[in-house]
Amino acid sequence: MPIAALLLVGVAMLYSLAGSNTQNLSWMYRQLVWVVIGAGVMLFTALIDYRAFRASAALVWFLYIGIWLLLALVLVFGKTISGNKAWFAIGPFTLQPVEFAKIALVLILARYFSEKNLEIWRMKHIVISCLITMGITGLVLLQPDMGSALLLATVWFCMLLASGVRVKHVLALGFIFCILVVAGWFWFFTENQKSRISALVFPTKDPLGAAYSQRQALIALGSGGLFGKGLGKGTQTQLGFLPAPRTDFIFSAIGEELGFVGIAIISICFGVLFWRLGWFALAAENNFVRLYAVGLMGVLFAQAAVHIAMNLGLIPVIGVGLPFVSYGGSSILALFWGFGMMQSMRLHG
Repeated sequence: MPIAALLLVGVAMLYSLAGSNTQNLSWMYRQLVWVVIGAGVMLFTALIDYRAFRASAALVWFLYIGIWLLLALVLVFGKTISGNKAWFAIGPFTLQPVEFAKIALVLILARYFSEKNLEIWRMKHIVISCLITMGITGLVLLQPDMGSALLLATVWFCMLLASGVRVKHVLALGFIFCILVVAGWFWFFTENQKSRISALVFPTKDPLGAAYSQRQALIALGSGGLFGKGLGKGTQTQLGFLPAPRTDFIFSAIGEELGFVGIAIISICFGVLFWRLGWFALAAENNFVRLYAVGLMGVLFAQAAVHIAMNLGLIPVIGVGLPFVSYGGSSILALFWGFGMMQSMRLHG
């Protein structure tokens, strides 16, 4: 039910954003097509016995190599959108491999950590799991998609904590992360990424440039009030002041047109999802299932938290959609695949 409610809100917003131009309804129709296909993917995945992934190292590595190849091929044959070469163009549709990489990484790390459970305290397993993650994250950074790369790293860290790593190792990782951020600012971050960070710290420095998106997002959110202005009646959203209202800033669009009530509905739906995933992890019959549930919850929580924080002006704009709500076929299919695996664990557990 929470997933259905989130999908419904997303489709309603896509309908609203079409306005009086019926041609813009194609966004909504395409999203509905992805939802139907995604439901089929979830059903098919649920019927497959998850224990095949738990028992076969070859199958897991085949999945890892497949995802790695897709991410490598998209750098050569992919379509560039908003400066990122991250999509395969398939007729009128596009497919983004990194969305599937998130779920694949959860599966791969769940097997690795569950297999090494008795000696996970050894530093070598932290290093190996980091290298596995870096193999995917490095290709994502080449697109360059900083947002997805950070999400992949967050998923690894969440699953590492759940596996029982020592506190001193966690502190060491935090120190290394701080060093990497400083090094990234001087040697790896692009000028566009630096300007977004600067706009967060100094929002009045470039109000019509780097800070424009978040200023408009806050205006849209603040103007919605308790019940919102109504579907199709949001001035910031409908008149084009709010950038990317179907994807990166759909949370602000919902806040303007559906108000605090709409935001509350979304928050409750995510809360129920997190609670059910947490309960599933606590009731898991083995470490593989427990770690997978933690990883899937990490994917959802990190993506939702980053999207909302981005819309509230708490973090820089890094191009992350709201799960099940923002437009995006790849995200819909990947999330349905992820929940299909969880259903398989319930059916065959």
